[in-house]
Amino acid sequence: MRSSVQTIDYVVLVCYLLLMAGVGAFFMRFMRVGSDFLKGGNRVEWWVAGMASFMSGFSVWTFTGGAGFAYRQGVIGVFLMALAVPAFFFGYIVFAKCWRRSRVTTVVEYIRSRFGDGTHKTFSWLTGPSQLMFGSVRLFALSSFMSVALGVPVEYLVIICGLVVLAYTSLGGYWAVCFTDMFQFMFLFPIACMLMVLSLSNVGGFSNFVAHAPQGFFNPLAGEYCWLFLIVYTISQTTGYNNFGNAQRYFCADTEQSAKRIAILCMILFTIGSVIFYLPPLIARVALPDLGTAANGLKQPSEAAYIAMGMRVLPPGMIGVLLAAMLASSMASLSAHNHIITGIFAKDLYQGYLRRDASDRHMLTASRITSLSVGFVMIGVALLFAQGASGIFTLLFILESMFLIPLGLPLLYGFLVRGGPWWSAVGAYVVGAITSLFVNFYLNRHLGMGLNETYLIGIPAVTTTIAFFVPVLMLKPTGEFAERVNAFFQKLDTPINTATELGDVGFSGRGQLALVGKVTTGMGLACFLIVLASSSGRDRLITGIYAVVTTVVGLAFVAAGRAPQTAGPITKGAEPSLVAEQK
Repeated sequence: MRSSVQTIDYVVLVCYLLLMAGVGAFFMRFMRVGSDFLKGGNRVEWWVAGMASFMSGFSVWTFTGGAGFAYRQGVIGVFLMALAVPAFFFGYIVFAKCWRRSRVTTVVEYIRSRFGDGTHKTFSWLTGPSQLMFGSVRLFALSSFMSVALGVPVEYLVIICGLVVLAYTSLGGYWAVCFTDMFQFMFLFPIACMLMVLSLSNVGGFSNFVAHAPQGFFNPLAGEYCWLFLIVYTISQTTGYNNFGNAQRYFCADTEQSAKRIAILCMILFTIGSVIFYLPPLIARVALPDLGTAANGLKQPSEAAYIAMGMRVLPPGMIGVLLAAMLASSMASLSAHNHIITGIFAKDLYQGYLRRDASDRHMLTASRITSLSVGFVMIGVALLFAQGASGIFTLLFILESMFLIPLGLPLLYGFLVRGGPWWSAVGAYVVGAITSLFVNFYLNRHLGMGLNETYLIGIPAVTTTIAFFVPVLMLKPTGEFAERVNAFFQKLDTPINTATELGDVGFSGRGQLALVGKVTTGMGLACFLIVLASSSGRDRLITGIYAVVTTVVGLAFVAAGRAPQTAGPITKGAEPSLVAEQK
């Protein structure tokens, strides 16, 4: 595969990395206080946040571990993305409004409001390291993926990619996180669509692909991952996509209506994306039947299915675009994890317990320093993973079963019920974590039972749920804690007052449209240089189509940004739709 990567592909990668670093420098001008850094003053447009949520909702793991799963197991692999749709549906009907009305700056700040200081401290020290682990796994996955394509040692790529993410996240804060994700979407989606079409063409069309696929390849219930896996993975997706990084998109929106729009946009994008992103690795099973056993530097050779199809059908230059798009997908996730951890350590722990009287300017500086520190630690942990880790797909599921499910489920349940003592969330986590350790290390490692991901996630999910609701049903809040719970739910019952609760408009909606359009147009025009460097015929045609489509989309955004705005940014009074909802 290395022979397919040419000089022009490396040039594309370097230019992309420089662009991402430059975005952070651009958004430094909007960083005046700590809340600007951590949540953009609640002024990032919903469509920007929605696309950012889509991008941070998956990573290069989608194109390595997830692609390898689809290559081996068949069409059930499509559900790895498609089950995000019901997850965001639950976000639309319940959690988007709850998170926005909670009026928090970080996820664990909500824990203090709902469960008290004891649970807040416990979850702060658990959530920060666990999110760091998720980010490090994704950085390791990205570097492993790029190493196969470029022939560069994994350790070098961990450092390079980690430093670029660290640069724009620590400079531009939440604004930079969202807008780099938006630019990355503009980079990724067109090349993914092109790869899907070219992959189908390479195997003679969809009907020929179906005819030559292995038996049971299109039956999602044919293998070891059956309907129970689909249920369990839906729980996992619902927990993940309505917590932590994606919850931040909700509570950083200007209004609850915008938060709901984010969920709707993500439902649409994941419906389309699940087909676009997972057809190439499915097709690779027919086009590259020996890939699963070929030595390619990965512990699970099939995890190279996506990049292998790209190198099979894309011309020089476009391979660089594909690799940059893979960088984009993982950087979106990495920056989201960095920002979550920064908020926890800077806002919840540092300001919450050490410097309660810290000024807004002081918190801006503290947040930047924390972001830098988190980035360096994430790079270090990823380097440890590079010294020896199991398959990326399995590794991510093990981490989900140990941290995502036991931590995430109690947080979502806290929005739904008022009962229970202050320790209900902590108790649920302890039970869920112990169960996860028992399944992973005793049943699987010690007894060798070989339980798959269905049980790694499903069993802790059941025990966590039981452990949370048993005390909820048996005990009622009392004393000061009861007052805290009542105050929290009173806040959830109170719509956002846009006249008093929103920050200043540092960057208008039209300005955000125009910026996205200008950068996208620039990317499209730059791709015409690749056209000039391409061989005549098929290669030039493919590259030209990509350049034209990207440029046209960019110009459309620029035009939308210049069009008259029917309603200016909200600064006074409640949004009409919210007023109608209150009535």
